[in-house]
Amino acid sequence: MNLRRYVITAVLAALFATPLLAMPVAAQTDASSTAEKTPLQQAMEMYDTSRFQEAADLLAGAIRSGRVGGDDLNRARELRARCLAKAGRRIESKEAFKSVLRSDPNYRPNPIQVPPDEMEIFNAALKEFQAEQVEAGRRVPASLGLLYGLGQAINQDIVDLASSAGVPEASDFESSEEFGYSVRFPLSPRYSIDFKVLRMRATTQDMLDPAINDHATYTTTGSPFVATLVWNWLSERKWRVNVLGGVGFMRGEATVEFLHDHFGRLIPVQIVGTKTGPYLEGGLEGEVLLSPRLAVTGSAAGRYANSGELDWARPDFLIYEGFPDSKLGGRNVDFSGFAAHVGVRAYIGY
Repeated sequence: MNLRRYVITAVLAALFATPLLAMPVAAQTDASSTAEKTPLQQAMEMYDTSRFQEAADLLAGAIRSGRVGGDDLNRARELRARCLAKAGRRIESKEAFKSVLRSDPNYRPNPIQVPPDEMEIFNAALKEFQAEQVEAGRRVPASLGLLYGLGQAINQDIVDLASSAGVPEASDFESSEEFGYSVRFPLSPRYSIDFKVLRMRATTQDMLDPAINDHATYTTTGSPFVATLVWNWLSERKWRVNVLGGVGFMRGEATVEFLHDHFGRLIPVQIVGTKTGPYLEGGLEGEVLLSPRLAVTGSAAGRYANSGELDWARPDFLIYEGFPDSKLGGRNVDFSGFAAHVGVRAYIGY
């Protein structure tokens, strides 16, 4: 009888002890699984299971402690704002959305993924944020830009000079290769001032036989310095469209090169004329933001770029002896027309 009671007692003890022994293992497994997930991942699971307040508190602690950083920081701020919206804490949600906007003014939630009730609070936050920007005088940050492109290079006066040797007319100048850089400073939330330096260059030659000493080549260059007012017409999270209007001056230069027979000795001759004239431009610029601080740009503009009459050491000099129309004087360098550029822009400050 004692043996039977002992067996029954042992079996019952084993049955009750099994779940108790398994509980720490299961708890340890769950804890290990949770530890492998980032706070952002944990909060997203809580959002999906409607544990909004718990998710918001988790993210707030993770942001304060620095456990969320880099690209995940704004995603954590966004998710916290959405959780607060779902938890009914509208004012705190609006402030959380504004913290995202202060970090990235171009941030906009995806309306396909974000429910209307959350978008409503974001739109209210955006309106207040934009009003704060105007009041505080904040705007698109200062930036540095590099650009390269092509533009028209009419230079008709120089083409006429190259066509004055009694042979077929010279070819028009090829499109100008252009490169430059700019520095842009904000004036207001939608206006900036851009200071740009360009270098433009184009060439042609007369139709004389290159073996003849009188054969000449012509190079024109333009070096504008332009102050451009930039108005932000359209702006989204990943792109902007700006309207440009600029005024400045251009140093124009024309160079004529040929070989001169000096008592049987061929000497390379280079004649240079220069003059500075007005430069005006207007057009559109587009930016695609690769990150909040780096953009790829493209622009198209019409311009007036004329040096005025060039100054030569001897304006009465004839490039082609015996042809009075080949006199140097009365020539302009002219890059007026259209130009298109691509480039990169890096935002600095703020």
